[in-house]
Amino acid sequence: MTRPTSASQREQAEEWMLTTFGQRMGDYLSERRTAPLSVAVVEVDRVLKKARIGQLLAGWRSEDVLSAAGRKPIMDETAVLSLILLQIRINQPTLITELSHTFLKLSPRQRAVLRLTHDGLDERVYERIWAALQRLIALVDEFPGRRDKVLTEAEYRKVKANRDPQQCRIRRIRMWTLANDLVHGSWLLLPEELRNRPDGNHAIDGTFVPLQGKTGNPSSRNLEGNRRTANPDGGFYKREGSHGAVTHADARAFKKSDPGQKHKGRSIEKLSWGVEIEVARLTPNTPGEVDSFPLVTTALGFHIPGAITGEGLNLLNALALRQRKINFVIMDRAYSGAKFDEFQVPARRLGAKLVCDYKDEDLGVKAFDPRGFIQVSGTWYLDTLPGVLCNADRIINAVRKKHGEDAGKLAKAEAAHEKKSGQFKGSLRNPIENEEDQEELTLTIEAARKKYGSSARILSGAETLYSQQVQRRELFRLKSKGRMSADGTRRYMIPTEAPGYELWKAKPLAHQGDSVLMKLPTGKDAETPNAGGLKHEQYYPYGGEQWRTTYGMRNGVESVNRNLKRSQYEDIANPDKRAVRGNTFTYIVVALASVVENMRQMLSFYKRKLAIKPVTAKNRELPATFWQTTGPAPIIDEAQPPPG
Repeated sequence: MTRPTSASQREQAEEWMLTTFGQRMGDYLSERRTAPLSVAVVEVDRVLKKARIGQLLAGWRSEDVLSAAGRKPIMDETAVLSLILLQIRINQPTLITELSHTFLKLSPRQRAVLRLTHDGLDERVYERIWAALQRLIALVDEFPGRRDKVLTEAEYRKVKANRDPQQCRIRRIRMWTLANDLVHGSWLLLPEELRNRPDGNHAIDGTFVPLQGKTGNPSSRNLEGNRRTANPDGGFYKREGSHGAVTHADARAFKKSDPGQKHKGRSIEKLSWGVEIEVARLTPNTPGEVDSFPLVTTALGFHIPGAITGEGLNLLNALALRQRKINFVIMDRAYSGAKFDEFQVPARRLGAKLVCDYKDEDLGVKAFDPRGFIQVSGTWYLDTLPGVLCNADRIINAVRKKHGEDAGKLAKAEAAHEKKSGQFKGSLRNPIENEEDQEELTLTIEAARKKYGSSARILSGAETLYSQQVQRRELFRLKSKGRMSADGTRRYMIPTEAPGYELWKAKPLAHQGDSVLMKLPTGKDAETPNAGGLKHEQYYPYGGEQWRTTYGMRNGVESVNRNLKRSQYEDIANPDKRAVRGNTFTYIVVALASVVENMRQMLSFYKRKLAIKPVTAKNRELPATFWQTTGPAPIIDEAQPPPG
């Protein structure tokens, strides 16, 4: 089999570009420079059609209205959603005034494509957009109530009392469905060949999104006192722990209403007011794999800070409902701390191979099986595993905490020294000055080595020892065979070649045979936090090479969170750019921002495939940087006005 040539690879990438964006790269960049609004309108139309958003919103609207009679709105929910997506796509604030300005720039054909049938010839553009947006929010708003002012205590109590819990749950599910259909719609822009390439590895993570409002607003669960923001349904966020927090005033109020529970208050200055977003992101199929497909957001979730229960599983359910592959699921300790029957077991039934980090207290021996097995840091071993190997993870983490920062400072100093030394060697300045510079550099690096060298040596030695301990631990490990069955049972192969295996096998109650079946605990056995080891079980042994490289792929989801918050992109960290009040509007904006970020990732992927020279910030928007066929391009234009 011959390897594809560069030309054939570029031809293939151009076909992909045509499928996703409807234009070849050079033509696309040229038009985006001269007619950016037209390009954005086409992209918005393509995404919403792929996601079938019009049908989705129309169905919910018909469920909610008492009668189909009456005059149809000039601007419907789909139209205003398309306008908001367009606004984010052209990197403009999602304020009603700004949406109005963009609306007035659209040509009649562009408005027709986006279902914006209002002609814009009178002063009611603002009111039309506002009314349509409120109808859209009402369809998916789990926090209905007044947002026209900062509420008094009595007004907020009334808002909370008037909320129908069942209707709020329905609308929460709708918001989740809308967000994930939008993200999936952007995924469907990719050609089928690219969509088939991922094995289904996803990294999941949460990120904080601030809401407008004065610091010190009472918790949404605390009904005492006047509100101090028109966004009263947010929550306080703290970086450590479960992220949810309450102020000292909230804690005092909760102590009155629920004296049996402890509520630790925190200083307002250390907290932020807003919501949390959960994100699932594609990762490469294997560590080190480069550019086989775009690494895009695949699922979303939303909640009040700290209220993460069920959100990890919701991300996987969103994928499963859309027939997406689920293979490795890479996550931090926020998810590994969940109850096993609320995340770990149902996730594994969906096919997830969990790869996660742990809190320090979750390392070491965390479960026993009377047949002669122990679970150490999420992996099952023979219970003859030496104690020093059982405790190795905790010990290395302690060393890293104590010496890691200083060792890192020395590494940075060494790198800076090497870089500057190289610059001076090639310098054309006076040799005497060069010698003086070299002497100064030498003194600087020697001081750094004297200050931080001890920590670096201790950490290096500890890491070497830990690597050896992890390899030694492998000899005692039970190896998973197959995936978890529907009833929660798992089969493991026993390491019959382990040191001292015959003595282990001769112990009373020791399991006999080459494999062992571990069942889902029931009754009282299921009530312990790590029942049957299910809470902490993961696919790869913690700390090993496979675990390290696979867990390292989680960086991709942290990268997308940073991208969404950057001011030059979607800027979701700036609440002033989305001044419409309430959690739900923020959820909508974040979902649409994720669509735009996905499309940017797709375009960047195609640029890397079509580049004929190194791509830099200076040339990445220039058509000449990218390969393109000559002659007329195929017409692939989905931007057609809807019928009727």
